[in-house]
Amino acid sequence: MKLFFVCFMITLLGAYGFQKEDVSAEKTVVYRCPPCGCDHDGLLFHEEGLCPRCSMQLVESPIGFSKKIDEELSPFLETGMLGQVYTKLIYPVFAIGILLSLFFLISSVRRRSLNVFLASVILILSLYGFKNQLYGVNYGLTNSYKSLFTPISFILMLGPLVFFYIKSLTVNSFKWNKYYWLHFLPGGVMFLYYTILLLAPEATKQLFMFSPFEVRLSHFEQFLSVFLGLIYVFQAYRCFKQWKTENVIKNIKLTTWIFRFLSGLTMLFLSWAVIIFLNFWIYDFGVATVSYNPLWLIFGMVLLWLGIEIFSNSKFFLLHKKINRFNGNHSMTTEVLSHLKNELHSLMEDQKLYTDVNLSLDTLANALELNPKQLSMVLNNVLGKNFYDFVNHYRVKEVKERLKDLSSRNLTIEAIANQAGFKSKSSFNAAFKKQVHMTPREFMRQERNTS
Repeated sequence: MKLFFVCFMITLLGAYGFQKEDVSAEKTVVYRCPPCGCDHDGLLFHEEGLCPRCSMQLVESPIGFSKKIDEELSPFLETGMLGQVYTKLIYPVFAIGILLSLFFLISSVRRRSLNVFLASVILILSLYGFKNQLYGVNYGLTNSYKSLFTPISFILMLGPLVFFYIKSLTVNSFKWNKYYWLHFLPGGVMFLYYTILLLAPEATKQLFMFSPFEVRLSHFEQFLSVFLGLIYVFQAYRCFKQWKTENVIKNIKLTTWIFRFLSGLTMLFLSWAVIIFLNFWIYDFGVATVSYNPLWLIFGMVLLWLGIEIFSNSKFFLLHKKINRFNGNHSMTTEVLSHLKNELHSLMEDQKLYTDVNLSLDTLANALELNPKQLSMVLNNVLGKNFYDFVNHYRVKEVKERLKDLSSRNLTIEAIANQAGFKSKSSFNAAFKKQVHMTPREFMRQERNTS
């Protein structure tokens, strides 16, 4: 029975092979212009060569299932439905992205600045999208092929920037290391390549523009950007996971943002990978994926999303310039928290910082070499008290001890409270009653009765 089944499958596959061979033998090979949007898109050619309209390399017209996919995709890859959004969405988004990211990188808003890595991610997405709208697409901004060699393509740096952005948010006291520049070497090589071509003679530009090498290099840049991007995003996920595991205190807003950011960039790279695959499967890389309208729509939507995130929550994203430019939302490990508790105890019990009537959150944070946001997070999440309750605990404790001390009975209660750090009588009475559940005079009366 098994032998019969094996023989049957071999016969079936053999018949299918001969049938496929016969069909392919009878098939007449025709060529067409890739779906670039020119008016020769629908024409068929019987010989290989360049499109007489747009000078793009003709590709073999797909057949079978590939043809069905091509017929479904063509309206989207050409002007079709998505072409209308270019002038209304794509160009404005890319232009605004470039201007805003440059603004945040070279200046500050009321002494606040955007994380340099996040600003660079926005700039690179905007520059790469803008570069590929200059020439060779519908509604192109220029008719000059020289713009193809404009050295503003840094897309190979996108992956490393995403990784270092997450690293800067999840690693306390993150500092830039000179060896980190090696991650940006591929992007630097491509920048040098485009710069050399930009300065090259006219004949060299035309030679590279129509040579297979230039097309292959463009595809290689895109493939490598997606491949490295997914690797760096994976490493960023690992860094994020380790941070969540090691840190007792985590900023919830920061945690959700990192997850959204990594998810969004993952979807961007995966969508791009699908477009590259379709380009290879259906058109044999005859279409430069940079001309795909859906890809630029995705880029535009990602940039819009990042812009909405930043401007709808500017207090979270715009960091004080005095604080680390990379990381403004620190987390803390168990060891760090234990050390901070000991430091706080020393400052309050030994140095009695609470007796300073002008003691503030900023002053105490500076004494601990923290920023105020970090100290507030420690007090609220670890000690379960806000700053005023924490300080008033020591002040009330001081007052209680002084009221019990016979040598202090010649002082008024208000004078003792002032020496303990209370600035006003009303704040002292409120804090004392909140902790002791009785007024200062009731406490004194109770102490005298028991003594």
